[in-house]
Amino acid sequence: MLIVKNGCRSIFLFLLLCTSSSAYSAPYPPQSFGTRSNAVEKGATNQNILRKTDFISKAKKTAKKMTYYIYIQDFVNSFIQIPSSNVSGSSSTISSTYLAGRAQAYNKKNKQVGTCSASFLCMQNANGIFTDISNYLSIDNGLIISWFTPTTLINLELDSIVNSMVTECIVKASTKIGSNPFYGKKYNMIVSSDQTKIYFKLKRI
Repeated sequence: MLIVKNGCRSIFLFLLLCTSSSAYSAPYPPQSFGTRSNAVEKGATNQNILRKTDFISKAKKTAKKMTYYIYIQDFVNSFIQIPSSNVSGSSSTISSTYLAGRAQAYNKKNKQVGTCSASFLCMQNANGIFTDISNYLSIDNGLIISWFTPTTLINLELDSIVNSMVTECIVKASTKIGSNPFYGKKYNMIVSSDQTKIYFKLKRI
């Protein structure tokens, strides 16, 4: 009987050990690692979406309002004069001058970002001095615009000619080179000047 009892006790201990081993060998808690991993991946995805949304929002905001400027002295130093003369002996034009220049354009952070160029056809008759200005602004971000400014001048001095660029107009980015996020967009543009700079402020319509 002692042998049998010892045998039963041995069997009981064996079963108990097997049950304990099986219980501890099972993963705990079930799918806990998978759930945590999914949560981490989902959180990372949400953060990426938020970053992209914030970036797009900032890009759209930047595209709605833009400001650039050129230095007047740089512009004047680049001037060339194209010969002009009366065609008819009985012309009503008393005098004329045709100038063209270009200068580097800068953004609000004072970083060089493109080029501005313009040509000035000035004609004087008995009624005054009239100027037709053809303007062109090309920025590295893809913005390319051109506009015309008809105006009158007090005299034909360079300061007077350059400052005749001051105007307010509606412009359209109608030129596309490569990938261009501005193509087809319209802007209200204000051109102003001080003693040293000419500013171009654009607001998306």
